[in-house]
Amino acid sequence: MTLLVALDIIVAVMLAVTIGFCMVLNQRLAVLRRNESELRDVLAKFNQAAAQAEAGIARLKGVSQETAASLRGRIGEAKALRDDLAFVTERGDRIVTELGKKMTAARGAEAPHAPARSAASAREPSKVERELLSALEQAR
Repeated sequence: MTLLVALDIIVAVMLAVTIGFCMVLNQRLAVLRRNESELRDVLAKFNQAAAQAEAGIARLKGVSQETAASLRGRIGEAKALRDDLAFVTERGDRIVTELGKKMTAARGAEAPHAPARSAASAREPSKVERELLSALEQAR
């Protein structure tokens, strides 16, 4: 065999291999073309889902801003109420202290003028006085 015949055989084998690869490639391209419409549908659905997600995020952002503004308002109201309650409590404590002092002074003033009584004949506090004393003790 001559060199030219050997080269022709090598080229023929290479062409056969190339034809085989081209056939495989053609089959794969045919499958890809068949699936192209499905891929387009999937991409369209994905784009639609992404748009819905973006719209949902925008709605959530708006709702969260409204909620934050509402909470800020309620927090302001709560702080004002807290301050009012602190003022009322402080004022109530002062009044309780003053009443306690006045009751102690009134009892002390009654003792020297009153004739000596036994413990059994001492005046019992009224229901209102007992409730007031109970409220004063609970406040402390």
